[in-house]
Amino acid sequence: MQKRIYFNFLGLLLISIIILAISFSQIFLNAARNQEIAAIRDKTYLIANILNNGIFENDLSHTEGSRITIIAPDGLVLIDSHAHAEILENRGDRAEFIQAMLNGSGEATRYSTVFNSETYYYALRLQDGYVLRISRTLNSLGEVFTAILPVLIAVTVVVLLLAHFIARRLTHKIVKPLLEIDLDNTNNIYDEDFYAELSPYIKKINRQKQELEQQISEQHKAETQRREFSANVSHELKTPLTTIAALSEMMASGMAKIEDFSDFASRISSQTKRLINIIDDIIRLSEFDENKTEREYTNFDIYELAKSVICNLNGKATEKNVTIDLIGKSLQMTANLRLIDELLYNLIDNAIKYNQEDGKVTVDFYTEHDGCKISVSDTGIGIPQKHQERIFERFYRADKSRSKKTGGTGLGLSIVKHIVGHHHGEIELESTEGVGTTIKCFFPL
Repeated sequence: MQKRIYFNFLGLLLISIIILAISFSQIFLNAARNQEIAAIRDKTYLIANILNNGIFENDLSHTEGSRITIIAPDGLVLIDSHAHAEILENRGDRAEFIQAMLNGSGEATRYSTVFNSETYYYALRLQDGYVLRISRTLNSLGEVFTAILPVLIAVTVVVLLLAHFIARRLTHKIVKPLLEIDLDNTNNIYDEDFYAELSPYIKKINRQKQELEQQISEQHKAETQRREFSANVSHELKTPLTTIAALSEMMASGMAKIEDFSDFASRISSQTKRLINIIDDIIRLSEFDENKTEREYTNFDIYELAKSVICNLNGKATEKNVTIDLIGKSLQMTANLRLIDELLYNLIDNAIKYNQEDGKVTVDFYTEHDGCKISVSDTGIGIPQKHQERIFERFYRADKSRSKKTGGTGLGLSIVKHIVGHHHGEIELESTEGVGTTIKCFFPL
């Protein structure tokens, strides 16, 4: 990059020098030609004045590069300072002669065979009717350029030497900010004057760096969650399978008494149901992850659906002497009926599991901001503040010992959060340890 900038500077200066040389040569040529033409005219008038006053000399050899010709009215050349009499031609057809005969003076520029060069002619009609003509060669652009070529070369060398140092300095000055940029700390350089032009690129690099860092962090988070999920799944599946295997082995080997078979069978059935519930929840979450959950929405009464869910959970509530209050009124909602049914079941089931004896669960529905809000509150053990941010993670339990006793899979609230997200809604958690928990789900109508 530095070499490219350096040679671009030198090339630009060299081209500029050439253009300036040609331009000044042309200007100098035009000025010189105009000066020569003016001198020829003055000289013509001077000699014409002498001839009109009767002063004449045949020796015209000292004309200092000018050609003096006297032409008769019929075009015949009488005297020519640069030609012998025997080769003189009639000049009656020359433009400057014709103009002089008609107007008193005339001029023309053309190639001369006598001088073998471009020549300027100026003619004046004398008082006796004869025509005085003076001509002189004019310098060409090539001649002028050749004349100034040594000076031009000397100037070019000097300018190139100066350009060499200037180009190196400018190149260094341009590249220096790029070399000094600390891409690991770009937040404090936007106000520097010499970074003004680079600011958009630095901001873009900084933004891309932040995006990359976020994608690493996100990838790391996803990888961590995947490992935790795999470990949790293995643990959750191993527990009921170990129980089922142990009880079955005892029954098969005859180690269990006949009177224990009923209890063992009941425990095997309970663990099997738990195993099925875990697998069902994992399948449900995988459907959300792969966006395979059906999006068939129907219109239904959320109040009536809640009554049905509460009816199915009355047995569990009765076992813990927990009262379930359904407040609100009939409210139409458009959503996926099966998913909302699952959401209500998980929320109310959790409110019963983690409640106190003789506790209370309140289920409420109401409209808010053009949407439907579902609120499920309990008077249970509550969730400690440090666990509240992670309570919706898969297999996360604030009280692991209590969760195992209640038979929960640790996936219920994670499924609830995915159902709310599936409907483009929002979820809120309010909980105080030892007082109770309220979970609110908002669904846009």
